[in-house]
Amino acid sequence: MKPFRIAAPRWRVAPSIIVCAMLVAACSEDPIGPRPVAETAVAVTYCAAAAPTWVAFRDGDGPWTQQLADGTGSRTTFRKAFTSNRAAMASLTPLLDGQLTVLRVLYGTPAEMSTEGDTAVVDCVVDPGKTLRGVVAGLDTTQLAAISVGPFARAAVRARLGLDFSLNGVASGPQNLLATRTTSGTMATRFILRRDLDLPSGALLPTLDFESAEAFDAVTANVGIENLGGDAAVNSTSLFTNRGSFPLSVTVRNTPTQPYVALPSSKLVAGDVQELHISTNDSVTTRTADVYFQAPVDRTVRVGDRIDTPAISTIARDGALRLRARFAPQADYDRLTAVVYEQPATGTFVVISMTSAYAALAGAYDLDVPDLSAAAGFDASTALLPAMTVVWNAFRVGGTLPIGRNAVPSNGATRRTTGTRGEIASP
Repeated sequence: MKPFRIAAPRWRVAPSIIVCAMLVAACSEDPIGPRPVAETAVAVTYCAAAAPTWVAFRDGDGPWTQQLADGTGSRTTFRKAFTSNRAAMASLTPLLDGQLTVLRVLYGTPAEMSTEGDTAVVDCVVDPGKTLRGVVAGLDTTQLAAISVGPFARAAVRARLGLDFSLNGVASGPQNLLATRTTSGTMATRFILRRDLDLPSGALLPTLDFESAEAFDAVTANVGIENLGGDAAVNSTSLFTNRGSFPLSVTVRNTPTQPYVALPSSKLVAGDVQELHISTNDSVTTRTADVYFQAPVDRTVRVGDRIDTPAISTIARDGALRLRARFAPQADYDRLTAVVYEQPATGTFVVISMTSAYAALAGAYDLDVPDLSAAAGFDASTALLPAMTVVWNAFRVGGTLPIGRNAVPSNGATRRTTGTRGEIASP
């Protein structure tokens, strides 16, 4: 199942509204009857490989209405015009030839519906890709080299096992390459970065020599982690470019202040950004914090508070099982709140999400599994079933990074998440 990586709304105003705006006095008594309601037109776009097989929308408190796809080449778009400031979208995606099904429901404002779309490169490539070969130099027997090309291809080299490697699944077109050198048990210390490689399948890469002028040293800075509350924490770093993201290093120190590894800012080009990811957990709760930056400097990062466990109750269990997860507001998580239900016996996943903007309009974070039975084309076999074990995972998202698979990190953006889990034996 894919993780949970925006077309601007267009406003259409009826001519009578424009006339009334110009002639306020003449229109004050509305002699021609009720005026049309302005609509918000929304487009939710997927690459064909990631598109759901069924979609329905709900406008305010209206009925769920199926929407057919508008396909253009490699893109699939679902369109809807909303008249309410509250919107909802349901989508169904089969996985593994239908062995698993994922039913997603998002409650948000009309403009937020587009965040359900998915045109991320990692989800859209369908060709098997190319194979490239290479050799590493400047590596001793205590060191490890990791090589990444584009969004998918990864290889590792240990000197004691040989210095050659193969990269499978290299995406077509120009790709970036990042190679890291790490001494066993420590952080990455040296990098090689090549941009816009476009070699034929089977080609041999020029030698990756960590002692050459092409290679450069990693930069290390310190991060102080606040609000740990006794939890252990680790950090990792990544590089985001226009050709995909690349892991840099992992630091396992479990201390409130710890070093992190990054590229020197002089090696970045326009659009590049680095990510510092903090991860902490106890027996059932996870918390993360992300900071996107260009210059590695000493910094302080605060992880958010632990998630408050939602109150999960049953709305209905006649035929399909409908659950409600009620969350209390938490200031650290001002983007999205979600709960994922899984019935392992049937391979059914139901994902219910709500934006903070919708919760403010609705007056509560009540994440309801909706009744979709009246919507044309809905497959009732993909719903949760009563009297079967349900495993649930709840999570919340805050920070300034936009939500959705298509969100593009920028310098200074932040993100906080928290999650917890549980099980309902026989709802």
